[in-house]
Amino acid sequence: MKTFIDTINFGVKNWWVSLLLGLLYILIAVCLMFTPLASYIALSVLFSVSMFVSGTLEILFAITNKKNISSWGWYLAGGIIDLILGIYLMANIGLSMAVLPFIIAFWLMFRGFASTGYAMDLKRYGTHTWGWYMAFGILAILCSIGIIWQPGLGALSLVYMIAYTLLIIGIFRVMLSFELKNLHKRKKEHVDEQEAVEIEDL
Repeated sequence: MKTFIDTINFGVKNWWVSLLLGLLYILIAVCLMFTPLASYIALSVLFSVSMFVSGTLEILFAITNKKNISSWGWYLAGGIIDLILGIYLMANIGLSMAVLPFIIAFWLMFRGFASTGYAMDLKRYGTHTWGWYMAFGILAILCSIGIIWQPGLGALSLVYMIAYTLLIIGIFRVMLSFELKNLHKRKKEHVDEQEAVEIEDL
């Protein structure tokens, strides 16, 4: 079965989607770190808006690459989950601090597993730095588990844990975006070399 990386020559035309998502997550993480308890409502609003934007971009990416990526359905599903979560949070801004961390933690865990999937695809394609991507994914999963298993932590500690996990995922997405761009460039160069060889053979 073809993977996302197998069709990288088509899919990376939207490599900037991963870059935008990464920058968005990093921005939210930094905001949480500098104003962790400025407003609980602000935390809920930040996540609801970011999930809505993230879902919209993921769905756009999946639909525009429907004919090029065999596993586009997984990206569509991820986008739909983000979109639904964003709408749910926007409709329930007043969720208690006892509930919101669990919702965010499970979303972070989902993103962590998705990151490990990206890493395995990169490994199959022959990218030497795939281990870093795997490490980021595993670290995100461990952080999300920590949030779920420690519900008794104070609000400040929970916010910081969420912020660090978002930062990890954000850095991963930024790195992945440039990796996709470079893969596309290298594959294009490889195709050009093959065409040059064919011309010489003629």
